[in-house]
Amino acid sequence: MGVSEKTDRGLHRFILGLSSLTGTVGVVFSWLMGIDRHVQLLAIVWIITLLAVTWFFWHRHRVQAWVLTISSLLGVIVYAQIANVLVAPNFLLFATSVLGGLVLCGSIFSMILGHRYLSQPNFSLTILKRSVKWLIVLLTFRTIWDIPNIFIAEIDVDGYILPAVDFIQSSDGFFLFIALFFGTALPLVLCLLTLRTVTIHSVQSTTGLLYMVVISVFIGNFFYNYYALQFNLFL
Repeated sequence: MGVSEKTDRGLHRFILGLSSLTGTVGVVFSWLMGIDRHVQLLAIVWIITLLAVTWFFWHRHRVQAWVLTISSLLGVIVYAQIANVLVAPNFLLFATSVLGGLVLCGSIFSMILGHRYLSQPNFSLTILKRSVKWLIVLLTFRTIWDIPNIFIAEIDVDGYILPAVDFIQSSDGFFLFIALFFGTALPLVLCLLTLRTVTIHSVQSTTGLLYMVVISVFIGNFFYNYYALQFNLFL
């Protein structure tokens, strides 16, 4: 087995293993929080499906996209049910959480691809470039959603209704600025820079930028979720 084949297989198994481990940990934590029995059963079905997909494709070089899509959609349904139980049925919370999850997963996937190309500098960069472009699309969509909501949203703070523009200037709203900066603005700029480094085949710079994107998105999503749960502000 050549170096390239070993690298491809290692990357393939890492992505499969990471998704299974993350999903399992998430479901276990949701059980500890106390969810309804029917949601627990649905979560078990999803984890079994995810582990079965991981096992089936573990020794294969290629995966079928439609199989992964089915498992992913089932995971989205499980997440919606858990959110309804732990928080409240709210479409905006669900939609913005899924968007944030897509941004986070996209950034991690791009970073992993960056490592793959770092070990093989002569490999085609088409997939990495496409991944970063999709990440830019998601971040642009989040920006389009965030900007008008900052100007029109109203927030209940201890019984007082404040416009989001005023709220962000208060002590409670300070971290909202951090959420917007690290969760949307900074990763968008970094992704645009990444496209430039990919174009000039500066793979090491590309990987470093993608590391920064992942860290930035992690920070941003943390504060986005905080304001969604604490103040019902869905960005």
